[in-house]
Amino acid sequence: MASILVRVQPLSMTSNSPKLDRSSSRGIVNLVSPHHRNRIRGPSICCKLHGNKDFAVPRRNVLALILAGCIFSRANIHNLAYAQSVVFREYIDTFDGYSLKYPQNWIQVRGAGADIFFRDPYVLDENLSVDISSPSSSRYKSVEDLGSPDEAGKKVLRQYLTEFMSTRLGVRRESSILSTSSRVADDGRLYYQVEVNIKSYANNNELAVMPQERVVRLEWDRRYLSVLGVENNRLYELRIQTPEKTFSEEENDIREVMDSFRVNKVAV
Repeated sequence: MASILVRVQPLSMTSNSPKLDRSSSRGIVNLVSPHHRNRIRGPSICCKLHGNKDFAVPRRNVLALILAGCIFSRANIHNLAYAQSVVFREYIDTFDGYSLKYPQNWIQVRGAGADIFFRDPYVLDENLSVDISSPSSSRYKSVEDLGSPDEAGKKVLRQYLTEFMSTRLGVRRESSILSTSSRVADDGRLYYQVEVNIKSYANNNELAVMPQERVVRLEWDRRYLSVLGVENNRLYELRIQTPEKTFSEEENDIREVMDSFRVNKVAV
């Protein structure tokens, strides 16, 4: 009786040279990240009939092998997808006057309240957006109008906490400013950078009478990174949100997005 032989090929690394892909309508450019030039090729499984009983795999074990492969794929889908996300796309808004790079596999979400909003399709807590002050109510001349980077960091943190204010019983937020800095980019403009951490805690049973029945648990732990710049008498803020547990893995690419943010003069 014929049986099925299953051979699993191990992971292999292939090196790809940088690619440049230019779109036609908006001057969108796809750029290869210098931090991810290696791509991971996933394991493959090949099956063939084999007549030798000594090296055969029983048919009933084939489904178990395939199921194990599916579990492996689901558990590593984000890691494999991220390892292959070596391309950045440049977004240029000539109407409002700013540009930035973002991971090509991120998707745009419309109606999110920001001027532009992109999010990771696998890690839903990871996203970036751009907020712009109203031209009728702001008259910024420089990002220094916010004060020093430290003073700007306190304002950014207060804004985040206001937005995340909750009316649920038993919700508590812990926050801290991780770093503040300033830099002059290659366009000659001054930018502030702010990084904060916010943790959200909640009771598992907020209506319980006895304190011991109200167990506090961590809901989420996120890092928020902001880049602030001024042009056209308006304040521009690039916001990046990422879970703290994945930040160390993606830090280089997140900082590349931050460094790419530019504000531009709008022609009147």
